[in-house]
Amino acid sequence: MDNKKRKEEGKANNSGVFLLIFLVLLLVVSLFGAYYYFNLREEGESVNTNIPLKESSYTIKNNDVSDFDLYFMKLNNSEANKVYSPLSIKYALEMLSEGAKGDTKAQIDSILGKYSNKKYINSDNMSFANAMFIKNTFKDSVNSKYTDNLKSKYNADVIYDDFTSPNNINKWVSNKTFNLINNLLNDVSNNDFILVNALAINMEWNKKIQATSETYKDLYNVNYKHEKFNDYVELYDSEYNKDLKFNNNSNVQNVELASNANRYDIVKSLGEDTIRSFITEEYNKWLTTDDAKYIVAEDPSVSDVSTNVEKYIKELKENYGKHSTSTDFSFYTDDEVKVFAKDLKTYNGTTLQYVGIMPNELSLKDYISKLDSKKVSNLIKKLKDSSEIDSYEDGKVTKVHGNLPLFNYEYTLNLDDSLKKLGITDIYDINKSNLSNMLNGDKKDAIETIHKANIDFSNDGIKAAAKAAVGGLGSAGPNYFEYLYDVPTVEINLDFDKPYLYLIRDKESGEVWFAGTVYEPTLNQTQN
Repeated sequence: MDNKKRKEEGKANNSGVFLLIFLVLLLVVSLFGAYYYFNLREEGESVNTNIPLKESSYTIKNNDVSDFDLYFMKLNNSEANKVYSPLSIKYALEMLSEGAKGDTKAQIDSILGKYSNKKYINSDNMSFANAMFIKNTFKDSVNSKYTDNLKSKYNADVIYDDFTSPNNINKWVSNKTFNLINNLLNDVSNNDFILVNALAINMEWNKKIQATSETYKDLYNVNYKHEKFNDYVELYDSEYNKDLKFNNNSNVQNVELASNANRYDIVKSLGEDTIRSFITEEYNKWLTTDDAKYIVAEDPSVSDVSTNVEKYIKELKENYGKHSTSTDFSFYTDDEVKVFAKDLKTYNGTTLQYVGIMPNELSLKDYISKLDSKKVSNLIKKLKDSSEIDSYEDGKVTKVHGNLPLFNYEYTLNLDDSLKKLGITDIYDINKSNLSNMLNGDKKDAIETIHKANIDFSNDGIKAAAKAAVGGLGSAGPNYFEYLYDVPTVEINLDFDKPYLYLIRDKESGEVWFAGTVYEPTLNQTQN
């Protein structure tokens, strides 16, 4: 398809198409039971509140990507779509640690280590919210120092409720997650209090992945004069972009991207005098054709061989060093893996980066089983900015072209089981749980944890009109002189057409907000 046709089709498609990514996570820590009035210890037995920190292989060292962030992916390594938020789980563990003592606190802190969460600012695009809902009749049983600590350290709301229905809690959750999670709880009548941590983002890319009729100026079409190279990306149309065959199965909706860099100096390589001599000979041959005679009759300057050959060489020289990209992204490929990364817009000084990692040889399940944070960090360090021409191979024209599937699904993580396998067990045992920094007197409770998330990865929010073209080609005019040189080309395939994993991270600190896997990128799929 030539540029003119694509332009006409682009103008015909007037539907505004945009990229919008929703990621929502809710973590509810629910402490339940009626009043358990019995002692934390036998009469006269002391409680050791200074138990030394015991580190595990999953102890969090800093805010960068850690083995803890990948742990839930590795533990629940089934061939299914999943998404969860390591950051939100860390927030919840910190709030629990504030209320715990003894072995209970030691187990939690063996994972938290010296971790301290970064403070983020809420906006219309990112929401961090913590709250403690307390049953009115249980108010005096909760340590006021603990609730004060939640307010000061975690900016948490402390809300008293009769717990006759979950309406107030569900409304709070809905408001804090841009109305994306509603009616989370069905019954709270048996609860004494509920700790809630909600994290939601609603962000756009810095630049859409694939140009739309709305952003026609971003249409990607590359042709190097007098060289056999061209590349283009269609306008995005959600009804049209279904040509990515995922996992050798069905075609899925996708978005297309491309980038190229011309680092082949053809004039230096072949020699300017050699090119001048050859093109002069070819140009003189062309002047004897009927096409040339017709054109010269209309424009006598075409018969000036020397001037037109020099123009040809000048245009050929200008190809060297040219670079084009359809959108902003980074990438890395080798025999083992493909990596794609793209930044979301910066909100309140925070830039989140989406990083997709697709194994080429191993299955995703096998790849995840061998994965650790060091390997992920190394891959991120190897990412090349598609706009930096010096990162491309010298002496070649490099063509990067890829398709990314769209996906939308929901996932519920079995957080209870996951934390128990990390060694955090006492909080789930009514006879061992020590939450005496949270509860007054000798109250005792066990907890239940719920972690639910959904993600919508898309290039648009409006379904575009079906593509249509009616008409025919007019009669071709006379052909002007042209000679196309072969150029050495390297092609990098960046299709994400097999199961892969992804991280969404704070680009500055490395903190992983969300992590997940894509096995079946079918829109509106639900996976539990």
